[in-house]
Amino acid sequence: MSDETVLLEKDGTTARLILNRPEKGNALPFDSLDLLVDLLHEAEDDDDVKVIVLKGRGASFCTGDDFDDVAVAYGHVNAKPGQRPPRTSQRQRLAIDRRLGRAVAAFQNSAKPVLAQVHGHCVGMGMFLVEVSDLALCAHSTRFSHAEQRLGLAGNTFNLATLIVLYGPKKARELLLFGDQFDGPTAEKLGLVNLSVPDGELETTVAAWVEKVARNSKDALVVGKAAHSMALASLGMSNYVYGGMVGHALGTNVKFEPGDFNFFRERRDGGTKAAFQGRDSHHRTGAEPTEDQGDAL
Repeated sequence: MSDETVLLEKDGTTARLILNRPEKGNALPFDSLDLLVDLLHEAEDDDDVKVIVLKGRGASFCTGDDFDDVAVAYGHVNAKPGQRPPRTSQRQRLAIDRRLGRAVAAFQNSAKPVLAQVHGHCVGMGMFLVEVSDLALCAHSTRFSHAEQRLGLAGNTFNLATLIVLYGPKKARELLLFGDQFDGPTAEKLGLVNLSVPDGELETTVAAWVEKVARNSKDALVVGKAAHSMALASLGMSNYVYGGMVGHALGTNVKFEPGDFNFFRERRDGGTKAAFQGRDSHHRTGAEPTEDQGDAL
């Protein structure tokens, strides 16, 4: 198995972008996210490719950005317990958020159709990418969530306009404010995925959908996707991702008041597992499923 954290495999008219960090739930360090975008562009530029599949190797599709990178980026390291961590400058935050926003924009405006094949956990950046993919199929057992605000952040901003159009304003706010997990059939009902299937049927169903997409001519696929991107732009959805970069810089620079739960402080002082347990305890209002997302956002 390759040591690369993201792989590009081509098979006829299909290109597969494979998140290849299974031991970390395919959590994406910032460098890996940059590589993912570069490989997406490589697939776009390959004239033999008609459809691009985004998938994860191992037990999960993607558990988000890597917590180690996030903690460094937003100043949650190099401070002793009881002391304030060093403050990250706004220009540094914006530089980081340009990289994150670039990935969302690249997939939303890809030159060729992207189909997300989703299983296991799908949170954080994993959710963002599924939401802007052209098509998405998932396994029934998939666990989705917008957990950002449960981590003490202000919630998704990069594709917030997409969430409002996709789920409706009220549902989008509910998903962000509560951060609750939901399964594949619920994701289909919400419109996040086109279809949820039994776990054992995901691969064959994706293959069938890819084959149907590939029956279209190359020109039809590329021009049709360009028209789709133009329509998104006319609705303000494509351009909003750039405003989302500023929003994300602000949304990750939250002042915590006494009694607020600070996930990254708890992770720094007690480790990732204890931080997740503390977060779930803080937000629990009854019997809820627990999460084991590894070292990722």
